Amino acid sequence: MYIVPISSSITPLNILSQNETAAAEAQEQTGQPSFADVFREVMNDVTETQQVVTEDSARLVMGEIDDLHTIYNNLTKAQIAVETFVAVRDACQQSYDQIMQTSL
Repeated sequence: MYIVPISSSITPLNILSQNETAAAEAQEQTGQPSFADVFREVMNDVTETQQVVTEDSARLVMGEIDDLHTIYNNLTKAQIAVETFVAVRDACQQSYDQIMQTSL
């Protein structure tokens, strides 16, 4: 995962299922990923790490895992992914609130 600096070249967030080609074109033009791409990547990281933890838990119960440090490392990765997702979500909410409070 990477951190993208906030700049004026970030395209506005549209519905994630729509305008994916427009987001790809905007990324090609600016050379930077759109906000939707970054947000989608963070969501995918959370989903992937949660799946790994679920699989590790099932394998631990079945007795298929001998090294507990791998489970601990995967749990830590999942925790960090969730914390990152929550931080991005909170920052988005704060930005939206500030924009809405701005008078024109």
